[in-house]
Amino acid sequence: MRLFKIFYVVTCTLGLFPLLKLNYFSVLMMVWLVLAIANAVHNKTFGILKTHKYSFIILSFFCLMYVVYLPFAEDFKELSKSIVKSLPFLIFPLGFLLNKEIVTEKLLRTVGKIFIFSIIVLNVLGWINVLDFGWNLAWHQNDFYHPVFRELFFKATSLHLPYLGLLSVFGALWLTFKIFSTKKIGLNLTAIVFIVLSVYIYSARVALICYLVGLLFIIWKSIKNNKVKWLLSAVLPLCAIAFIWFSPIKERYIKDVKKELVLPHKDQQPHEVNYRYGIWYCATNLISDHFFTGVGADKVQQQLNNCYGNFTYKSYEDFTKVTYNSHNQYFDQMLKFGIVGLLLFLVALLYHYPGSSVLYQTFIVITVISLLSENVFDRQIGVVFFSLLNTIFVVLKINTVEKSISS
Repeated sequence: MRLFKIFYVVTCTLGLFPLLKLNYFSVLMMVWLVLAIANAVHNKTFGILKTHKYSFIILSFFCLMYVVYLPFAEDFKELSKSIVKSLPFLIFPLGFLLNKEIVTEKLLRTVGKIFIFSIIVLNVLGWINVLDFGWNLAWHQNDFYHPVFRELFFKATSLHLPYLGLLSVFGALWLTFKIFSTKKIGLNLTAIVFIVLSVYIYSARVALICYLVGLLFIIWKSIKNNKVKWLLSAVLPLCAIAFIWFSPIKERYIKDVKKELVLPHKDQQPHEVNYRYGIWYCATNLISDHFFTGVGADKVQQQLNNCYGNFTYKSYEDFTKVTYNSHNQYFDQMLKFGIVGLLLFLVALLYHYPGSSVLYQTFIVITVISLLSENVFDRQIGVVFFSLLNTIFVVLKINTVEKSISS
């Protein structure tokens, strides 16, 4: 009983992952895994893996795909990096499935509260940095070439802004779901406004799109009155456009739209370079040449760098000085494993979506969107975010289904 309580407490503390540095969280995760195995030995629950082997394979797929590729690898060092980075995809399904009884609505609520608390703390730290720098000074100096707010929030949180934005908006959507499901407004609404305003200030554009889409999704799933649903579906996007027009985000959108779709070359100034176009040009060309097999999980960055080498543009952040991945998880999957790998990736990503809770479906929806502009699963924070929460949601669904069948 004492072991179970310790394991439960450590499980809840996993929700602190946004606040913890990589090395600290890695230690916490390994301690959690040892406790998970010890608890499974005590309760003799290893047979669960055989019963739920398909769920384990699907939940662990984003790590197992690299393990399966091992016999075909030429650059084992590069592949080992991908395996190590994706280990949470293996660790969390193993630990949670062996200890299914721990995954309850209460655990989900507790982890959710700790996760949201962590998100709020991160954004508070960002605002402290802003106020310390001086709000008026930051507001007047902030522009496309000198994104002061983004720099201040990054300095305070040490998180790449698209990831801070993604985590933040899911925290806000979790609170939004609570308002619709429990009708408790109060502090929840205040926290939502604070989080979304923070994301708005540091201009995490895709994250804000995720929040708008997630909000509309929750509205359509939660409100029965069709007139209200259609009204909100029309008004909210208009409000979003108005906010963008009068915000630091406006200039970032305008600059991106104005950039010509030409490959980076030596005659361009830094503000004229369309990095995304160059990156996706190389990615799509490689996909076209290796549509069925991909270039290999251990060769993607090397092949991209070879393509970038054809660009004559030179600057402090050109393609020879900064490592640019494909900035699209779906492109990355096709580059590594071809079209079959992408299809299997989509199956694993969406497999548990049907019949799941609105909150979990919202989680999947914003993940699907965020993968369009970032290789979310190539950074440890992205891997932990998805693997931890996805596993808890799925195991809770399994428990709920089994309970309903037994009763």
